[in-house]
Amino acid sequence: MSLQELEAVKKELADISAFVKERGEGRVKDETDRLSSAVESLVESSKETRRNDLLVGSDSHARRVEAGPYVGCDALDMAIVRSLHKASHAFSASTGSERWAGRIKAAMDSVTAAGGDELVATSEASQLWNDVNLETMVASLFSRISMPTTPFDIPLQLGDVNWYPGSENVSAKSTALTTGKQTLTAHELVAEVPWSLSLEEDAVIAMLPEVRRTLVRNAAEVIDDVLLNGDTSATNGINSDGATITSTTPGKAHWLVGFDGLLHLPLVDNTSQANNLNGSVTAASYNQALKMLGKYGVRNNESVFITDVNTYLSSLALDEVETVDKLGPAATILTGQLGVVYGHPLIVSEQMRLADTDGKVTDGATGTTGRILATNRSQWRVGFRRELSIETERDIQKRQNVMVVSMRIALSERTGARASATHTALQYNVTGVV
Repeated sequence: MSLQELEAVKKELADISAFVKERGEGRVKDETDRLSSAVESLVESSKETRRNDLLVGSDSHARRVEAGPYVGCDALDMAIVRSLHKASHAFSASTGSERWAGRIKAAMDSVTAAGGDELVATSEASQLWNDVNLETMVASLFSRISMPTTPFDIPLQLGDVNWYPGSENVSAKSTALTTGKQTLTAHELVAEVPWSLSLEEDAVIAMLPEVRRTLVRNAAEVIDDVLLNGDTSATNGINSDGATITSTTPGKAHWLVGFDGLLHLPLVDNTSQANNLNGSVTAASYNQALKMLGKYGVRNNESVFITDVNTYLSSLALDEVETVDKLGPAATILTGQLGVVYGHPLIVSEQMRLADTDGKVTDGATGTTGRILATNRSQWRVGFRRELSIETERDIQKRQNVMVVSMRIALSERTGARASATHTALQYNVTGVV
């Protein structure tokens, strides 16, 4: 509450005091009510002022350019514009370029009082990465490590300690502790986008929000894709069975990132963890996947289900969850949602593709069967040596701005022995989902 508002309250109190002295206490209640109303009004006004200050002042991401060619852009949009401008300015110091530099500076000032000089390397890069993390479905399930080096070793818990009956004045038998570590090795993913664009055309401004949304969506999709489908085998991989892909194959090269993903473990490394369901999805098929996890499938805060879109939609029609008489107001026929099965979270991912009857995706063919992956989240680690990086340069021969987006990501499972690991299991050949 401001000083002026406090003075107004004091004046109200003084007026009431004078009124009481002059006319007695007959109308004190009315004046008290009037005072209470005035105080409440001041409190609400103070709340509204503070709310506006928080929205406009402390959170630069919520502020947007209010006028001019950059109207509607926020701080991150302006950071991308400035990156493009710098790329152009490196090759041309024309008057037009200087004019646009002035406009960018003015627009940045309207977004943040600091002028925006620090945006790209710090707060806006962080904000873009936060946007990506919010969009991921699979990556957000696992513990995320910021890697100071690559490779980066994570110490694991000690082995079990042996216990023995104790005797007075007799030394106990000791246990030689076993130690272990989980090694994360980062691998680079790069996307290069040539963008034919003149900074002197208003069209660049209209495209910026869409460029930003595309970056966030694509980055989130490729992260989930490699975590699920990563396969270091170029020939007959789990995503390209019957073909050979290379590091330059469009739309498929990212699977060769350098590590094997979650689906690779039951399909290739330890095939005893994969079951050919050869039938429609049922509640029992989810329970069977948990059984394959053994001790890793007990805690519902650790083990989760991940499935493709078609299998998820088919699961909505399970008799156990569909009708009101079975599940009450949470019935899927009312909510259209199924977030938990047997107490374990159910995640649907667009990056879990329909497969062939062997559980793998046949190259060039449309899959017809679904899959249900069960995994223990505590047994996997996701690491980032470099978060999302955006760099832009000018190609004067093609008159293009070339935007390069990259990251360095790592995935490792805890045991270090995939051939015997039982913390991840797969139900494949789920029929009737197409």
